Amino acid sequence: MNADAFNAIGFDSPMVLWILSLLLVPFFLHGQRLFDYPAIILLPVDCTSRWIERTLKLLGIIMILGLVMGMAGLHLKQSEIERIGHGAHIMMVLDRSASMNDDFAGRYISKPADQSLSKSAVARDVIAQFIESRKQDLVGLITFSTSPVFVVPLTHDQEALKSALASADVKGMGFTAVARGLGMALDYFKGKPVTGARLILLVSDGGAHIDSQTQDQIRTWFAREHAALAWIYIRGVNSPSIFIKPEDGDDSASAPEYFLHEYFKTLNVPYQAYEAENPTALKAAMEDVGRMHNLPSHYFEKQPRRDLAGWGYAIALMALGLLITAKRMEINTWHA
Repeated sequence: MNADAFNAIGFDSPMVLWILSLLLVPFFLHGQRLFDYPAIILLPVDCTSRWIERTLKLLGIIMILGLVMGMAGLHLKQSEIERIGHGAHIMMVLDRSASMNDDFAGRYISKPADQSLSKSAVARDVIAQFIESRKQDLVGLITFSTSPVFVVPLTHDQEALKSALASADVKGMGFTAVARGLGMALDYFKGKPVTGARLILLVSDGGAHIDSQTQDQIRTWFAREHAALAWIYIRGVNSPSIFIKPEDGDDSASAPEYFLHEYFKTLNVPYQAYEAENPTALKAAMEDVGRMHNLPSHYFEKQPRRDLAGWGYAIALMALGLLITAKRMEINTWHA
């Protein structure tokens, strides 16, 4: 057994291992009935009996070993396995502001039966389909409104991601604090080795004013973490386009989405923007993001701890059963 395999083994109660000294017992106490012979040297060598004796001793050792391993809580420690495939490390930043409760026509969804028509519900459904089709990706989720909420870290666990999306099935509130959401997403990459393409995927129906100091910070963070940015702008019927400059010039208050888009273009990182005016366009944008970020990557998949105590008890029970069977056969033969 090499050092790595040995280090992977753990015990809940290592002090119980001193009982392993009982492994010597089968060599001195065989538990078999003895018969006196005046001159045993005259008896022929019985190879079968010798092998039976050795087998019974081995069964005794196995029984004690299995029992002690079970009592000590034998287990394999949590480990990591390196996986190599195609995909990306995607931190999704999902808008949960009050405007996401509207449908694509700008109408507020108030009836519970119509909640599936809201921009928020449609976005979650499309994201769920995207995740389902990208099993090689590591995906994390952050939601934001006035403040960001860290929902789930980067993972390939489909069930965890589905649960994370389901947890966002509440009405949004507050404003669109884009900068805080992006900052939290970028902070997750901080200090971690770059093992694949990194992408911040912003899904939002609005923009926000970002002061110059915060702009410089975000620009620095993107450069430091080597992360690309994609923005899927969910555009309502009466919402301005992010690709058309407003008529009133540089008034960022009247069209914050346009100026946010212009700022993103100055980040000096790969950046792609999409306008989604309906569920079909939103799905097409997600598919395009997937095609653009399907690069070779590798990651470490955590393997949970595996309890082996039950196997120890099972092996001890089987060995004990064979010993009891052998003992019963010895008694029946002697009486015969």
